Amino acid sequence: MPYHSIGQPGSPTVDLFRKHGLTALRKVLSPEVFEAVWPGPAHPNAVLVPSVVFWLMTAAALNDGTLAATVLTFWNSVAAVCPALRMKSVTEEAFCMARRALPMRFFRALFNALVQRQFNTHAHRWLWHGKNLLGIDGTLVTLPPDKQLLQSYRPASNQRGACKHPQALLVGLVGLWSGLCCAFVLVPPAQAEQWCACWLSRYLCFGDLLLGDRNFAFYEMMARVVRRGADFLFRLPAGRFHKLPRRATNSGRTDEWLVDLKLPAALRKRCPHLPAVVTVRILEYHLPGYRVSWLITSLTDARTYSYDEVVGLYHQRWNQETMHREWKYTLQLSNLRSHSVQGICKEVFVQLTLNNTVRALQAEALPLDGKPLRLKFLDTKRLVVAAIPTMAQAPIQQLPVIYAHLLRKIATLVIDVRPGRSYPRRGDGKPKNKGGGRMVQPARLPNAAGATLGHV
Repeated sequence: MPYHSIGQPGSPTVDLFRKHGLTALRKVLSPEVFEAVWPGPAHPNAVLVPSVVFWLMTAAALNDGTLAATVLTFWNSVAAVCPALRMKSVTEEAFCMARRALPMRFFRALFNALVQRQFNTHAHRWLWHGKNLLGIDGTLVTLPPDKQLLQSYRPASNQRGACKHPQALLVGLVGLWSGLCCAFVLVPPAQAEQWCACWLSRYLCFGDLLLGDRNFAFYEMMARVVRRGADFLFRLPAGRFHKLPRRATNSGRTDEWLVDLKLPAALRKRCPHLPAVVTVRILEYHLPGYRVSWLITSLTDARTYSYDEVVGLYHQRWNQETMHREWKYTLQLSNLRSHSVQGICKEVFVQLTLNNTVRALQAEALPLDGKPLRLKFLDTKRLVVAAIPTMAQAPIQQLPVIYAHLLRKIATLVIDVRPGRSYPRRGDGKPKNKGGGRMVQPARLPNAAGATLGHV
């Protein structure tokens, strides 16, 4: 257990992380991780070293109060059990200066190091036909009211006017069974999800299987995924690619077929490195109470990847909707405090690094066949927060026992599965206005909008 001290014995930083320092999370974000991403000794009398700044930001992410109140409360609680820090008072101004001086590359390197470490340790546990399941989707994040943020993250507007608060579009690439956020991009709402998806495609690896909704079923995205050696499974808008010549699959089914997608000349000229032709498989399926739907995938072997398996797998994509809710409300991503673009990005890095740390704890608590997405995220966060003061005041010899007990409690937080239940959104049975006079028919039939249907 890497619960040993940092630096020289007796220094304030040593006492901080030996007796407090969000000890329940230090098994995942160990001192070795911080040393790897930010090598070099700190000033012997320095208190707000990079690791301390990160843990203070993490403490703010775990609480609902303001940044100033969280920092002062956290530091006073540390000073109560660590006499060496009583002469080292930390104010909000000092913390903000230290956070501002810490470059963005530190937060990015820490985020990437944790993702790579978890992938190397646990990636083999959550595979589907040997493929790593990833999802991609976006969500709007409301930012603090500030003129500088309003210029950089101008909110969307409609016939009723623009939103009063600046907003940002967060598009994430996540593990659908591991719960890890592998990569993300934060852009103004005017930037399309399609552009973000193409930018995030650089993080795909050979053997990945990317799931997404119908916004991502376009030529460039599919060609980029194939070029990376990965595969995709997207929902297909009604009527798209249906007039192209069809070929039968090796399953002999009439509700699935193969199509060769030839990239448009303008796209080939702009991206000559992409393949000129992408062979895809289109599947047509119909659930009771819903309209006919279509899926498009690069998994063309219908015998290896059967029709029923592929249709059932697509609905794993909804795990990402649950993760967005946990980021925005459980981790307070909807309660960002900074008033600068760089400060907002640093906070988002800390929030999503914290998400990956909690998911790593869940992965460690589960057996090899367990999936972190099957555990309650909010209750796990509460257990971690409750364990911090206990582990802060406990002797080092007792920390492994307390940590093992915490993992056993986390393993019991299994989400109750209730077959036959669904939670339709308001207006699921109404056409959706896509702008420009275009209306899209909903997937759910109007006469079944209030019915109780089970998920696949």
